Amino acid sequence: MVPQILKASAYPRAALVSFLNSAPLSFSNLDWISINERLEGQYCYVFIEEDRVKALVSCEPENQSAAWLRLFYSQSDGKHASYFQSLMDRALADLNAVGVQALYALSFKPWQEKLLSDRAFTPFTQIITLSGPSRMDLSPEPRPGQSIRPMSTEDLQEIEALDHASFSPPWQLNANALRAAYRACSYSTAAIVDGRIIAYQMTASSFDASHLARLAVSPDAQQHGVGSSLVLDSLREAAARGSTEMTVNTQIDNAESLRLYTRLGFRQEGKLIPVFQKAVTEA
Repeated sequence: MVPQILKASAYPRAALVSFLNSAPLSFSNLDWISINERLEGQYCYVFIEEDRVKALVSCEPENQSAAWLRLFYSQSDGKHASYFQSLMDRALADLNAVGVQALYALSFKPWQEKLLSDRAFTPFTQIITLSGPSRMDLSPEPRPGQSIRPMSTEDLQEIEALDHASFSPPWQLNANALRAAYRACSYSTAAIVDGRIIAYQMTASSFDASHLARLAVSPDAQQHGVGSSLVLDSLREAAARGSTEMTVNTQIDNAESLRLYTRLGFRQEGKLIPVFQKAVTEA
């Protein structure tokens, strides 16, 4: 029987769940969206052979020009590279049709890096994890005319516009991802000047650890200590909850971000995570 590539949303959900639970090869990107929701996405595909799911991939766009490889699951039958190539051919063709320019992917293991390299993904940057500071009793720096208040769902539309103005396309979050991040984080605040949101942060917590999941400052408000005040406020709140550690991720080539965190006492933790890129139009 000739293999087929179908939209995951058109395939029986029970069969997909069974496959995901049994697939020995799996990759999941850092993602706010659940796997179940990804299965309903327009750019989630399954490779079917002999009426069985052999592999699955999700490459949902984050915005009009950038998409991320979110999921890849495969049977361990020695054919995962072939499945990946076939699924990528379909995904890239569909992404190209709607104007997406590049597809990005993280790599956590050697087999994932080889899979990407063999499919002509090239190194783009690296993600660095920072931890600290050791003192959690810091206070936010006062800024004239600025206030910090809790975020609300009513802020998300304005937050999305700020997020897109603050980050280049690969690092932007769309409205769906921002809502998911807001729901998952325990402490989210916005910096306000003259009634306008000029920056925001989202922090997730787990037991005695916290993770600064998102920090964005409007370009016209950068280098004025706004980001520092939000981070310090989040550190203060984490300490009040009994948190003894905070982590944050950023890109190794984001000099401004690294300067901010190292100035506040954050230090590198663990290994760098490679980020790969593939131009969709070259596919």
